Amino acid sequence: MIKDPLEALSEYVRCPSVSADSTYADGLDAARSFAASQLTALGFDVEIVDTPKHPIILAERGGDPSWPCVLIYGHYDVQPADPFELWESPAFEPRIRNGRIFARGAADNKGPQIVHMTALGRVLEKHPDLPLRIKYLIEGEEEIGSPSFKGFLSKYKDRLDADMVLVSDTGSPSPEQLVITTGLRGLAGFEVKVKGPKSDLHSGVHGGSVMNPLQALMQICSSLHNPDGRVNVPGFYDDVLPVYQWEQEELSRLPTTLNEYKEFLGVPHFHCAEGYTPFEAIRFGPTLEFNGVGGGYQGEGKKTVIPSEAFAKISCRLVPNQRGKKIAELVMQTISERCPSSVSVEITDPEMGDPYLVVPPGRANTPEDMSPFFARAFERAELAIEGAFGTKPIYLREGGSIPIISDLKDVVGLDSLLIGLFTPEDNLHAPNESFHLGILEKAVGAFELFFKDLAGH
Repeated sequence: MIKDPLEALSEYVRCPSVSADSTYADGLDAARSFAASQLTALGFDVEIVDTPKHPIILAERGGDPSWPCVLIYGHYDVQPADPFELWESPAFEPRIRNGRIFARGAADNKGPQIVHMTALGRVLEKHPDLPLRIKYLIEGEEEIGSPSFKGFLSKYKDRLDADMVLVSDTGSPSPEQLVITTGLRGLAGFEVKVKGPKSDLHSGVHGGSVMNPLQALMQICSSLHNPDGRVNVPGFYDDVLPVYQWEQEELSRLPTTLNEYKEFLGVPHFHCAEGYTPFEAIRFGPTLEFNGVGGGYQGEGKKTVIPSEAFAKISCRLVPNQRGKKIAELVMQTISERCPSSVSVEITDPEMGDPYLVVPPGRANTPEDMSPFFARAFERAELAIEGAFGTKPIYLREGGSIPIISDLKDVVGLDSLLIGLFTPEDNLHAPNESFHLGILEKAVGAFELFFKDLAGH
């Protein structure tokens, strides 16, 4: 049992488990060992399953087959901490300031894992015969797109039979107002490389005779949006699901104003696709974004060259009922068609994941095939959150993507209950990531009640 969740989280975040960088192999091993040891201490049977990259922790608390079963998902890997100079304290040396613990991975996703484990430990200490079977999946590749996860699901499908999935890798607007996430955007991403001359050219000697790959790339990229912000790719919006009325009503309960959101972002004005407000755009609308652009000389001073090639990294966030494969093909085809004939284009590293949507019980168009247990889980979660935090949760879609959630639905047939435990101020994927200690404390209490209620205690 975890006696002190803050102490446990501090130990966990000291493991520099950056999955994107092979130099952090020891940190990944340490984080995996730490998580596995906590589950072993809770009485789980723990297995480390090898994958082509980073192993997956598969753990189980068995029991009577008639007991309900919950599958809990998390990830032990973290984003790179660069740029290190922007951190107020070392990224992998936890510090407590202003009611928060600062460290890479504190909120994404090590803090929420410690919340679940602490709550389970307290419940099982009081009720060692709790009639609830629990399985754990903790992977080490979430921050690089979970490339091994779908293959793992296919291979271990028979061992992952459960009534539902529990995930706390989503966000809430504030430490006082939690969100139960009803939808996640899907993802389609790739790198575009435009190639021109066989080598960099002197821009005086050869300028004017060839198409500059940087110019061609900017021409292609600028064509992918209309001035109103909508994506200019034929067929891009064809499958977008209309927003339910109950979703609009839940959105109106957000405690954050547009002014506060604008100030938080530090932008003079919003820029949304036509038909969406800013809060709608980040939840209900699809996007096409440029995540990185490069080419030519990047050093100090000037170097007057025409580069031989230029690149752009592009990602699309997708909403129900768009499909990652279809959107990727549409965008790649559009880029190829709009590439000037005086250069060539190469599109590589396609990444695809589908969006996810679940309609809570009692809302319009609730699926008839929702199991009674899964419906009860929503009700128990709402009561537990209201009891611990003093406010009812809001039911909202989230703008981020967790592709494995749709994989769990497609491959194993499991729906997910997503309870957000991080906030915008936690700086996920950025310097000075943190986790709010008030959420840590209250969420442990909420999940204690939740696990007992699920088991009928």
